[in-house]
Amino acid sequence: MKRKNTLKLAAALIATTMIATPLAATYASPGERDHGGKWSMFGGGHGDRDHMRGERGEYRENGKHGKGGMFHGEGRERAVPLTFDEARTLVDAMLLKMGEANLKTGEARASDHAGKIDVVLLNATGDVVEVLKFDEQTGRMDRGTRHDLRKLIGTPKMDKASRYDRKFTADQMTLLANAMVIRFGNGELKLGDISETPRGTFNATITNQAGDIVREMELSSVTGRPIS
Repeated sequence: MKRKNTLKLAAALIATTMIATPLAATYASPGERDHGGKWSMFGGGHGDRDHMRGERGEYRENGKHGKGGMFHGEGRERAVPLTFDEARTLVDAMLLKMGEANLKTGEARASDHAGKIDVVLLNATGDVVEVLKFDEQTGRMDRGTRHDLRKLIGTPKMDKASRYDRKFTADQMTLLANAMVIRFGNGELKLGDISETPRGTFNATITNQAGDIVREMELSSVTGRPIS
């Protein structure tokens, strides 16, 4: 009986690690470089291919090198469908990363298309400029929406040098970390505590829905992404 309990505990720990460990690895970029460009926050960073941020195709929708893999990319079906608030958080984080001060997130609502969420994108005067569609089951922005958004926004407002001159605030880092967990946590994980370190980075904990810490990571205040 004791041996059975030990095996069950080991299996549970392995399952937790399989969910949590790829979270930072998938989101981080080698050497803190911004591979994939501004569009890779929702996939499609290289043209219209669905690469994940910073991995240059190592983790695609069907997993590592397209052959499965334990994380299966951000295109897999979520354990819990995306919520309206989560969809708004993803858009808020996208606009922050892109430096789009003239655009803001409006309401999120059920789409006329089943299984979709519409998030309204507003300009500085409050006029609707675009309706962004997300898939509830994968949490991804629709391919057609990404294409329309590219045409609307065009080239980045900041060059690479400017992007690395900035430093995100504590509130902004919380937003970016939340978006990261929403995007890669499959609906099973959530952001725990986040705090600034003496050297200007941020430490964050990722928990399961029961509140148990499953991952700790250090985030860059310049890129908003994990460095450990």
